[in-house]
Amino acid sequence: MNTLKRSLLILFSFACIAISAQVYHTQAVSPEIYTIQVNKNGDWNQYPVIGLNSNDFVFISFDRISENSYSRLRYRVVHCDAYWKPGKEISEIDYLNGFNDNPVNDYDASINTTVEYTHFNLAIPNKDVTLKLSGNYAVEIYEDGAPDETLLTACFSVVDSQISIGATISSNTDIDANRAHQQLSFTVMHPKFNIRDPFTDLKVFAWQNNRLDTERRQIRPTYINTGKLIYEHNRNLIFEAGNEYRRFETASYRYNGMNVEHIEYERPTYNMYLVTDKVRAGRGYSYDQDQDGKYVIRSNESDNSESGADYFNTVFSLAMDNPISEDIYVTGSFTDNNFTDKYRMIYDEQNKVYSLPLLLKQGLYNYLYLTQSGSNYSTAKIEGNYYETENEYYIFVYYRPSGQRYDSLIGAQHISSRKK
Repeated sequence: MNTLKRSLLILFSFACIAISAQVYHTQAVSPEIYTIQVNKNGDWNQYPVIGLNSNDFVFISFDRISENSYSRLRYRVVHCDAYWKPGKEISEIDYLNGFNDNPVNDYDASINTTVEYTHFNLAIPNKDVTLKLSGNYAVEIYEDGAPDETLLTACFSVVDSQISIGATISSNTDIDANRAHQQLSFTVMHPKFNIRDPFTDLKVFAWQNNRLDTERRQIRPTYINTGKLIYEHNRNLIFEAGNEYRRFETASYRYNGMNVEHIEYERPTYNMYLVTDKVRAGRGYSYDQDQDGKYVIRSNESDNSESGADYFNTVFSLAMDNPISEDIYVTGSFTDNNFTDKYRMIYDEQNKVYSLPLLLKQGLYNYLYLTQSGSNYSTAKIEGNYYETENEYYIFVYYRPSGQRYDSLIGAQHISSRKK
């Protein structure tokens, strides 16, 4: 079986986890879907949070690799609560202007690529639908005539800014000082917005580098002052410092890009073998200007990377003399925060490496190796934890007073542990 077919025949169980549990996050549900990107205003570097009644838009793009002929796709928009579960107490008419079963009209077939695909773009709001409420939203995309067979979900948030959030990051934490962790502290300022009971009316979330496995929930204020809620000295806001993301570039098949060791053509596609990585834990911190897990699609052989960039079988490898007891996963925004068999590395006893092939579109990528212990994922064993690491943090504040039927998003804040 060739490499492309192996990549397409991923166990379908990986794809169904969010839908069956009715908790949304951005991910492919069908194994035919690749390269889902969701951002603000078409900027790959912007988290998908837009202002209510603003000129902002959420931009969703993805590819479908299928041997079947093209079939028309449609989408619907679902309002969710703070935990990304579908809102049960409001209807479509409450949160949407327009219709909620619309075609995805912006699409193009790939051009001069070894892997044939169709590229799709979708912007929300648009002429067919606009949003009336703040909060979390999920977009379900499906084939025309099969609304119950979701191909992918794409998530974003709409904020109605009623508060301001001031945040700081410190390496002097409540468990160590300038060693392996970073601690987030922040203040919610609401001088003109009445919050009757912050313990029941608010839901506050925080996470690091768009890694949902680091998400902290049920964050309670340490101090309550008039018009001000202070969140500090909270052990739930201590994060592993981690390490700067590893990077590679596959913008061309004509030459080895950054951290590409060699290229082979194996019909029907190219194999890109990345430079074999080494364990970085215990080696000390070394600065690199990464993109905190994000990736950008780029091809030097095409003027239009959306439909002109090719797919390469990209082979990750991590040198290790002996296997370890924990599973090792490759992660970055390109994995959609999934820790499934698709992203789990396999140990090669003969070559003394962990390896993993993934079919990835040409571009510049960030990635890390995480180990799993129970339900937790850690950088400690492979990447190491260094307090100097530059990380991005996100804070979201949801409001639902007594009598309100949905979680409104009244504040969102992004902060970096240091300027790049």
